Amino acid sequence: MIFKPRIFISSTLNENLKIRSKIEEFFSSIGAETLLYEKNLTPSVNTMTYRRDILDSDFIIFIIKNQYGTRTDYGISGTHEELIISLENKIPKHVYIKLEDGETNAKELIDEINNNQISYYYFKNDADLLKRIKATTFTIAKEIMLKKLEDSQLPKYSIKRISTKYDYERAVEIIKIIELMKKIEHNFLFDWVDTNIFNAFISPIVDSKERERWIFIDKKIEDILDELLVIYHKFNSHCIDYTTIPGTNRSFDVDILGQVTINRCSVCKKPELSRDEYMSIIKEFFEQYSKLRKYIEKIRLDTDTII
Repeated sequence: MIFKPRIFISSTLNENLKIRSKIEEFFSSIGAETLLYEKNLTPSVNTMTYRRDILDSDFIIFIIKNQYGTRTDYGISGTHEELIISLENKIPKHVYIKLEDGETNAKELIDEINNNQISYYYFKNDADLLKRIKATTFTIAKEIMLKKLEDSQLPKYSIKRISTKYDYERAVEIIKIIELMKKIEHNFLFDWVDTNIFNAFISPIVDSKERERWIFIDKKIEDILDELLVIYHKFNSHCIDYTTIPGTNRSFDVDILGQVTINRCSVCKKPELSRDEYMSIIKEFFEQYSKLRKYIEKIRLDTDTII
């Protein structure tokens, strides 16, 4: 980024001291500034005054565990106040809620989140939380960029051009992966069912989608990709129905993915799906992929024609 993003961490203090420190270290390592109330923000006897300092942030991460937090003169906790401020000022945010076995003391805050239809991530422990935050770094950067564009009051066509160009470049990466898969399958005569080539190339796309949740700005592209991956998931039983044959592996250096290893496979005695059923899934996948390509070609045209 050409600026240093400021990321505010909102949580109760006592139960989050260690993880807040680790989050701060991570964001500092990638060039972002982490705002922690006890370290960075302007003190004041007026709770709502000092909490309004979160308006200086570009993004807020809310961490909710068991504690609700001490109530201020306004009758709600500091984290609750910060959530309300973020909603009133449309500050981009991610909310992380810890899975609790029993009733949580933070129910009032969680109800506020649900009432405002805010999506959130569940996490199991601090290690899982840090892992999830690291995995969504790209999404955070994207949401900050979009908010900056909105606040800059650029002409709509300029924002449209930037967002379309962004989506096109991201989509081309997926298209390159699939086209390289098709090329290797054709040149080296790898069978779609009797090898692991389909899983080897498409599973990294699935992993990326699971990490970022939302890859594109244009919802239609996201929907087409989701449908494509739903079809791919029908192929999941292949790793059970087929086992790799030792000594048949062949590795390829592939743009974007790096090294990809292809193995030939043998079918088990009682496969869940027949060969014809697997080939039907492959056919359906490429039909949906064709829709993705056509739409990407369309947005490429849009990029070239937006003045």
